Amino acid sequence: MRRQLEIQLTGRSQEQLRSLEALLCSQGDIQVNSRLMVNGNIDPLEGVSPLPDALVLLVGDHWEAELMAICERPASERPPLLVVGPKGNVELIRLAMRAGARDFFSPPIDDGEIIQFLRELARDRPKVSGRECRTTAVINAKGGSGASLVAANLAHRLARNDRSTVLVDMDVQFGCLPLYFNLVPDHGLVRALESADNLDALAMAAYVQQHDSGLGLLASSPEDRASLAEVPEARVEQVLEVLGQAHDEVVVDLPRWINGATACVLERADRVLMVMQQSVAHLHDAQRLRDVLVHELRISPARISVVVNRYDRKNDVDLNAIGNALPGLSLHTLPNDFKRASHSINMGSPLRDIAPKAPLTRQIKALVEALDAPSGHGAVRKRSLLGWALPLRH
Repeated sequence: MRRQLEIQLTGRSQEQLRSLEALLCSQGDIQVNSRLMVNGNIDPLEGVSPLPDALVLLVGDHWEAELMAICERPASERPPLLVVGPKGNVELIRLAMRAGARDFFSPPIDDGEIIQFLRELARDRPKVSGRECRTTAVINAKGGSGASLVAANLAHRLARNDRSTVLVDMDVQFGCLPLYFNLVPDHGLVRALESADNLDALAMAAYVQQHDSGLGLLASSPEDRASLAEVPEARVEQVLEVLGQAHDEVVVDLPRWINGATACVLERADRVLMVMQQSVAHLHDAQRLRDVLVHELRISPARISVVVNRYDRKNDVDLNAIGNALPGLSLHTLPNDFKRASHSINMGSPLRDIAPKAPLTRQIKALVEALDAPSGHGAVRKRSLLGWALPLRH
């Protein structure tokens, strides 16, 4: 369970403090404590106890003394630091880095810069004691790869394993997960997002539908009219936070569109499942998605797994080719059983209920077990003959 972010904002300009405080508070569930430094006071953390989750320091004319005061503190007594100061002062930037600054911004501060800082801060902050919830994000590397099938049956299996589980369909326009369980949402995801500021675990229960298996489903209602671009990421964070307080597992089926709302899900996820099929086009898109996840969203490859759906061992795009093109990612396969998969969706009944002994069902079970096991990337793979088409990634 994560608590509210606490930010200490310190500087010598009342106007700048007010402006930055308003920007920080607009990003969601954040408590900002502002402190105006006056006279001979040079220690930005003087009298601050307990330490905040982060210190945002607006440096003034006495920037050297202010940053040296932070440098002189033991590392255990320095919170994550963001320094805001004028452009072009190389010595200021160097001293800020020495003081442990995660970043250095110059006015005017862009909203995107602050959002990225807060995201990384929330992601890296240790959880407080309470229910330990795992978040799994499932996304297609290429459209139609089967991410919804994987997400639905993964979540259903977790629920059947006596894990309190909720499945979230983040496709607010074309989400279809209710069909997989023969459910029709009433007050769904869009309503929950609209009410995110006032939701607690008890109130959230009104928006989550319960399947006979015990699985909870949060999806858009048929009458909802919204696009993913209209979904504020701060509200997505709040909804996921509340869901995590009441469940052991949160499984999120993401649309294949990386924006602020989907990025915040991916960044906070403990596991990201990238679903693909065996073709050069799928592998090409999987490489691009991996690059976005690792290099732009800074997600560790250890948290990313590739699920090869409708796997055929005789396909030219074999596991060696996939492993070479997507280094550092663990690989899992699901057999090609289109007939049973389609029947399961058409009947609104998960695979475990409708075909418990089918190879596809057994592999879903194996996938759950593999995700629960300690991470490992398996044996080193040989270079594939498809190397001419797909360059290696690092």
